[in-house]
Amino acid sequence: MKAPETHRQANLLLARIAFGLVAFSLVAFALKAAAHTEVQTRYTPLVIIHGVSMLAWMGLLGSQAWLAANERYSLHRMMGKSSLGLVAVMTVTGLTLAVNIGEELGRIEVTIVNLAAFATFLPLYLAAIRFAARKEIARHRMAMLIGTLAFMTPAYARVVQVLELPDPLAIAVQVPITVAIALGFDWKTQGRFTRSTLAMLAFSIAIVVVMVASLLPLIL
Repeated sequence: MKAPETHRQANLLLARIAFGLVAFSLVAFALKAAAHTEVQTRYTPLVIIHGVSMLAWMGLLGSQAWLAANERYSLHRMMGKSSLGLVAVMTVTGLTLAVNIGEELGRIEVTIVNLAAFATFLPLYLAAIRFAARKEIARHRMAMLIGTLAFMTPAYARVVQVLELPDPLAIAVQVPITVAIALGFDWKTQGRFTRSTLAMLAFSIAIVVVMVASLLPLIL
């Protein structure tokens, strides 16, 4: 049976958002590397592997949405299973770098921000897998979207740094951008704000609140 057109349009919209995140991240990090060339000395193999795996994740999200929109479900499921390996690489390299860079720069806040991103993503990723198993596709898409948006703070930070604005601004814009994209997607695809989306956003924001609370003693 052919999937409803609304499902196809929702998946296509998710694909566009995911590929947009890839493009934004590439531009943000390229601008930072060009404006502050000294950061290029920190592009170790571990950093490169992490960066490539993160971009691959966003690209995978877009590709998976595109496959679902075109009813390529067998390939979609196969690639979904392979995402476990990619998530493992992202997590190990990301957490290692979060600790190493924080120590190298003497800025524990860098470690905290990156740990918060994974504390948001991993539960939502696991929830998305469960939603898929239960055929709750709208919730599956939203969990993947909000979880992925949690990783965007470093890209926002690169733009903030290039513009020579205060670093905390990257955290300040992360919440409204995540909320706007998630609720906009919900409204466009569901015609309303669903309880599951609001719950996932509340979880994401709660992590940010805990992160900011732990950072305040370091900032003030």
